[in-house]
Amino acid sequence: MLTTKSAQNAFRIELGQLDANTVDHLAPSFDGLPPNPYADGSYRLRRYSRFIFKDDKLARLPTKAFVQDASINHFQGNVERTYPEIDDETVKDTGFLALFEHFQNMTNIADGATIEVHQMRIFADHHSVDVAPEGIHQDGFDRIGIYIIQRHNIGGGEVSVHPDEQSDAIVKAPLDHGEFVVINDRQFFHYASPITPLDGERGYMDAFVLTANLVH
Repeated sequence: MLTTKSAQNAFRIELGQLDANTVDHLAPSFDGLPPNPYADGSYRLRRYSRFIFKDDKLARLPTKAFVQDASINHFQGNVERTYPEIDDETVKDTGFLALFEHFQNMTNIADGATIEVHQMRIFADHHSVDVAPEGIHQDGFDRIGIYIIQRHNIGGGEVSVHPDEQSDAIVKAPLDHGEFVVINDRQFFHYASPITPLDGERGYMDAFVLTANLVH
């Protein structure tokens, strides 16, 4: 089965808000994220897993290194990165399942498609840090969903959507506490501005990023 151009373009951008119960369930899971040994490890902690989502149920796929072509990721392209899996307690939570339900309902992702999930905490101690060091970019999938679970003691971090790498944003918002944007990653580019801690104390932004292709 091939992905058609019409299917790729049928969905564009969707913004929304997760319910408060989902956010409350998921927020504590970010406190235990492990160290990150890669180039962004000084300010970004991460877990990464792949799942099959079918009949409203999740099935975890085997651990696999995450790698993006250098033409897509100018910061860590062609680097095989193996992150710890998202822990079982989080995966079993009804709030985690709700992410997949939202993602599938808003896009043309088929039942049974592989969905990759990054769980990240981006933090800033005494100065601003780049949330997206690769700049305005695409992730190399048909669909991407950015779900901000919480922000603490930071300024900046606006998520923006662009028609191409050189264009101004058509959507820009400091997403917070359960707010999300789902994007046609073949059609649009995205970015998040640097974050800066407030009051001299550590600040952070917690997010799940879901990616998938239309075929599996």
